[in-house]
Amino acid sequence: MDRKTTRILFTIDKNVNPEETIKAAVEISRKANLSLTYIHTDESYDLCNGDLDACKKDFKLKYYKDLEYEKVNGSLWKTLAKQGVEKDCNMFVVGAKTEKAGLFGGGMAAVMSSFQGGVLFLNENTQWLTPKSIVMPLDGQSETRQKFYRVSEWAGFTRAKVYVLGVSNPSDKEDKTYVHTYSIQGENYMLERKIQASREEVEAKECAKTILDKAATLKPCWISAVSNTEGIFKTSSFQKVCEQADEPILIMPYQEIVGSGGVGY
Repeated sequence: MDRKTTRILFTIDKNVNPEETIKAAVEISRKANLSLTYIHTDESYDLCNGDLDACKKDFKLKYYKDLEYEKVNGSLWKTLAKQGVEKDCNMFVVGAKTEKAGLFGGGMAAVMSSFQGGVLFLNENTQWLTPKSIVMPLDGQSETRQKFYRVSEWAGFTRAKVYVLGVSNPSDKEDKTYVHTYSIQGENYMLERKIQASREEVEAKECAKTILDKAATLKPCWISAVSNTEGIFKTSSFQKVCEQADEPILIMPYQEIVGSGGVGY
């Protein structure tokens, strides 16, 4: 059973523009009526600069939103994921530079492995805009469709249209069949929940380029991703989308997917 979201945890590393991430976290929390907590790790931007009471007061005056604030020792990604477990939170907003790929899959898939909820990720080049569209790429692996619920939830918050983008291997007939099936399921899932949706299916070897090109035609747009699959969206493609996109990335951690119990298909 997928867990309904009730709060947002967010953090910002020291190497990005904090304002874009703050605007993202505030707007989503206000639209969805969620509480908002800043997790200040050892690697985080110092949002309050030592004066917590003044910070909370200024934050509310500027953004019309109450701010909860916690300082926790540890690295940015692991500490935020751990806080999510301790606070039973399954929605996160993060402003950070993309992690570079390493041996055995590294990169963004590695830093996402401990999360148990959707992460809205803004890299150092992202500028916040309320999305009108969410591109939801699907490949032929069954776990890619497990993100339907979380994407539908965020689309509902933002009133965005979901563009189901089925991407299959040009030389694999079986993969094309699965992609076609999952793409239809994805479109129907959204429409049944009164979310605007459309569907497109393409054959492509350059997955990251295909996804980014589609998103470029739909600005302002988010891109949804799964942090680890064995299909056409391998770690390398996932990493490239996170690095190259100038729009926010909505990431469904693999751990949430395999533990969610599915979405009814």
